[in-house]
Amino acid sequence: MVSFDSLASSLLSDAKLAQVLLEVGPGPASMKQAQAILAQDGGQDIDIERINQGEPAILLVRTTPERARRLVIALTENGFTRLKSIYPAQSGQQHGC
Repeated sequence: MVSFDSLASSLLSDAKLAQVLLEVGPGPASMKQAQAILAQDGGQDIDIERINQGEPAILLVRTTPERARRLVIALTENGFTRLKSIYPAQSGQQHGC
């Protein structure tokens, strides 16, 4: 089973897109809440990939840096605390939070 911590430590920045790695707690209510937050602002500029099939679910979200910032705020305000965001590299440096 792939762990959130191992994925978070190996996440590399993309040239253009921000990435948010998110752990979603067990139960369908948590996944529905996460999906509702991720669906904010429409679905045109977002790609969501489920990394594992077990629980807790681990999602990798690729989107614009602006939308990623809004999502990180919304997710943390709604109790999602296991997340890591990586923004596009600038001048050859890697940025994350």
